[in-house]
Amino acid sequence: MFDVIVARHVMLHEQSLAPLFTKLTEEQLRRQPTSAMNSVAWNIWHLLRIEDITLNRFVANRPQVHSTGNWQARLGIPFGHMGTAMPLTDVALLSQHINLNELANYQQAVYAQSAENLAAVDHTRLNHQWDADHMRAVVAGEAVCIPTITEGVIKYWGALTIGRFILDYTQVHPNMHMGEIGVITGM
Repeated sequence: MFDVIVARHVMLHEQSLAPLFTKLTEEQLRRQPTSAMNSVAWNIWHLLRIEDITLNRFVANRPQVHSTGNWQARLGIPFGHMGTAMPLTDVALLSQHINLNELANYQQAVYAQSAENLAAVDHTRLNHQWDADHMRAVVAGEAVCIPTITEGVIKYWGALTIGRFILDYTQVHPNMHMGEIGVITGM
C-alpha cells in the first residue's frame, strides 16, 4: 500500500503539478473566475505549503523547505502560512503577485524533500501521534496558519497519526485541490 502512495505522490508532482506551469498561461494561472474563488496559482501554493509543513514537521520532523530557502521573499508574497481560511482579499493579492517562476521552483523543492521524507519513513512509527507540545510549537510557534484558526488546527492535526499525515497530505488534500484546479481551468 505504501508503494502506491509514493507512486501517486510522484504522479501528482511530475504529471499534474509541474506541467501546469508550462500548459497554462500566466493569465490562466492567476485568474480567479469570480472574486469568491481561488486561482490555480493559489491552489498550487496552498497545497505545496501544506505538504511542506506536514511532511516535514509531522512526518520527518525536519525544517520546512519554506523556512530554509528564503521562499517567502522569493515568492514575492507577504504570506508564510498555509492559506487555510485566508481572506479573499489576500487570495487575490497572492494570485496577482506571486512569482510564478519561483512557485515552480518551490514545487520542485517541496517535491524533492517530500520524496526524501517518504523514502526514509520508519514504518514502525506510522501509528505515532505527536505530543501537544510539538504540535503547538509547530502550529503556533512557526505561524503555519492564520491566528484565528490556530487552536482548531492544533486540535485537528493533534489527532492525526504519521500515517494519516502521509495519506491526507500526499493524496486526499492535493487531489481535492487538483479537482478545484480542473474546475477553474474549465471555466
